[in-house]
Amino acid sequence: MTFPDFAVNNQNGGYSTMQPNIIFICADQMAAASVGCYGSKINSTPTLDMLAREGVRFDRCYTTSPLCSPNRAAMLTGRSPVVCGVTTNNMLLNTDTPTYAHVLKHYGYRTGGFGKFHQTPMMIPLPADLNYLGFDESIPTEDPKWGPWIEWISKEHPEHLDVALAHAWQWPDRPKPMLSHRAEEARQQYLAPAIGQSGWGNMYHSPLPKEVHDSTFITNRSIDFIDRHLSEYRDKPFFCYVSYVDPHDPYNPPAPYDTMFSPEDMEDPVGKEWDDGKFPVLERYSRVHGYNEFRKDPDRVRKMKALYHGSVRFVDDEVGRIVNFVKQKGMIENTVILFTTDHGDMIGDHGLITKMAMHYDKSVRCPLIVYGRNVAKGKNCHGLTCALDFFPTFCDWAGIDEELRPPLEGKSFAGACQPKEETKRWNEISVSFGGVTSVVTDDGWRLSCYLTPGNMKKATYTNQMFNLVDDPDEQTNLYYDINYTDKKIELLERMVKVLELPRNLRQYRNMIIENKKRVWFYPAREVPLYGMDPNPFLQLQE
Repeated sequence: MTFPDFAVNNQNGGYSTMQPNIIFICADQMAAASVGCYGSKINSTPTLDMLAREGVRFDRCYTTSPLCSPNRAAMLTGRSPVVCGVTTNNMLLNTDTPTYAHVLKHYGYRTGGFGKFHQTPMMIPLPADLNYLGFDESIPTEDPKWGPWIEWISKEHPEHLDVALAHAWQWPDRPKPMLSHRAEEARQQYLAPAIGQSGWGNMYHSPLPKEVHDSTFITNRSIDFIDRHLSEYRDKPFFCYVSYVDPHDPYNPPAPYDTMFSPEDMEDPVGKEWDDGKFPVLERYSRVHGYNEFRKDPDRVRKMKALYHGSVRFVDDEVGRIVNFVKQKGMIENTVILFTTDHGDMIGDHGLITKMAMHYDKSVRCPLIVYGRNVAKGKNCHGLTCALDFFPTFCDWAGIDEELRPPLEGKSFAGACQPKEETKRWNEISVSFGGVTSVVTDDGWRLSCYLTPGNMKKATYTNQMFNLVDDPDEQTNLYYDINYTDKKIELLERMVKVLELPRNLRQYRNMIIENKKRVWFYPAREVPLYGMDPNPFLQLQE
């Protein structure tokens, strides 16, 4: 299926000048509920709110997995984590897996990717580039910080190198990069006082100037790619993936964002409705970063939320820089901008922070906003959407017929971006991670099955069922209410149904060539590693 309003496909594998440029912007750990157009009362997202007013807002977009790598792999491949093989962090996506970047590149797009990809283990060395994932140009900037960003600061802003090194990760049992000893000294000099002032290692005022922050760096590299494309590749459309590491914890925005919002203006977190001892998974995650003790002080919790919204505003301003650049260059009439995140953050709701094996709204529901060429203005879509849907949507925008794509699990929402009435795509979708599997339904229910950690033979299940329409704060667990037995059985059956959907997916490795149709199979490729010869800057040492 094609959408002629967006593109005309060239059956010879080329592209049409009617193909739009596509800018895919992804934040990290930004809950939908933290965005103004989704109901937040904190003015931390003026740019995103403007895009929603002038574009399309999807109200029920869900992650496939509330953890970075699995959901990012689902976005990239159009296949759920259990199918593409990335079910947790520190896993390598199979290098023979077709991605949307491969397909778009094949059909005429110049592809660029900048920022967090999270498709390799988080250790030194990091990938030097992401060409093996289909990107013509790429500058990965991952959670550990080592790599292009640190090198850029060392060359262009050496006066800030120590502060940047203070934010870099390292592991005691893994190879260390050069300058690691300097990083430890920098942490003691710059971060220790900031953490000491806050009283909690997961929350502090970053001493790093925003001008050299990795989020600023990611925006700059993305704008450079777009600007260079205009001068060197004007006869081709571009796809630009912009992926920020913020507002991921630690909650540590730079000035002026660290004081932009007052703790007194923060709302109290949604209450904790689960009982200790009955939900061992939630009890375990409530202790992440010592939050079970930290949350006993409401003032510190409000401070945490103020810093979180500072990071949200930082990302929002960076998105604004990209939108303004595209407008200034006169490209907005031929560009589609999509904003989302990989998953949310509990930021104190239900006695929890961050994400992972808690499938509450703040963790699993994501903002999804589309703006630009031929996109309806001020439209809100209420149907279910998930990360699997991005790949087929990009293909529809590019005019790539379904038979020319690899087999995909997702359902395109390109049609929903038009002024016409939205059509239903999903009846239910699944969310899985950490021994927890959930089904979210189109009629507003969530059912979650929790497997307690430990010996599987002794495992017990302590489950949840919420009516999201009548109980949006998820305070009344109906799973054990006998008045809802029929509904529980229905939802369990729907969970099984949606979990079985990948069984019907054609496996691209077994596809045969028919009528000279493209078979998307890539031989395994070597992943280039950053910091190895001929660049000695981050050369490994024993």
